[in-house]
Amino acid sequence: MIAVKYSQIKIQQLRQEWKKGDDLRDAGLDKHPMNVHRLDNLSYGSHGKYNLLDLYLPNKLKGPLPVIINIHGGGYFYATKETYQFYGLMMAQKGFAFVNFNYQLAPDVQYPSEINEVNQVFQWVAMHGKEYNLDLNNVFVVGDSAGGQMAEQYLVAYSNPVYRGMMRFSKPNLTIRAGLLNCGCYFLPQLLAQPSLIDIYFSPVAKKRYQQQLRVEDYVTEDFLPVFIMTANNDFLRDVGIHFDKLLNARRIEHEFKIYGSPDHSRNHVFHFNLKNDPIAKQCNDDEIAFLLRHINK
Repeated sequence: MIAVKYSQIKIQQLRQEWKKGDDLRDAGLDKHPMNVHRLDNLSYGSHGKYNLLDLYLPNKLKGPLPVIINIHGGGYFYATKETYQFYGLMMAQKGFAFVNFNYQLAPDVQYPSEINEVNQVFQWVAMHGKEYNLDLNNVFVVGDSAGGQMAEQYLVAYSNPVYRGMMRFSKPNLTIRAGLLNCGCYFLPQLLAQPSLIDIYFSPVAKKRYQQQLRVEDYVTEDFLPVFIMTANNDFLRDVGIHFDKLLNARRIEHEFKIYGSPDHSRNHVFHFNLKNDPIAKQCNDDEIAFLLRHINK
């Protein structure tokens, strides 16, 4: 009980520290750019404010819009859709409809609650997309950090019926074309072998009950979709990104892998959210947008 209480106190401290840093990074950015129409707080589930999503739509484009569904990171215990609004608005300015959603956070929930809510969002988009002029034939998945892990996991469930059955998901009535996996925490069994704060989400009961589910990479097949994987030279998750790149190379799966930053211009975890004055972040985002555009089915 003492260890659990300590972890919860540490999580509250990290939430405060990270929010302070995120707010400082985004200070002065425009929440309502002229060329984007935003629809806020649409409900996709039964858990109140934790099951709300925002939809950002470029307002000068005609015809159905290619869709980005963004799965936010934060160690499974931090962040909201508001943390990601400026990133999403930037993507909308590039011509994409951007789905930006909340999910319940640890320690209030444990695995597999969050990935189940991710699945609910995809089902909601499939059911309601036409109401919002979304192109359900061109859907893309984006995730960072913990969200990068969940994006990978969802892509495996989407592309592998065996794993999808294990997750008890049904395939949504839409077509995912590709994904962006940013600074993700892949290979969960290895990460969970050592004690860490994410144990507050991946409880001992969950790790035992869902042991096979958590071996996500075992179920990556030749049908896995194209992905752009990025990390940074000073990202604490860089090595698992390198490992994932090697796995996809070995299985001959289409992907791009890039490490941004250098000893003279070092970059850290999820550096790409700095939209104000970071040329390396801009290059990364431009590279990823170009990747998505190449995979739109016209």
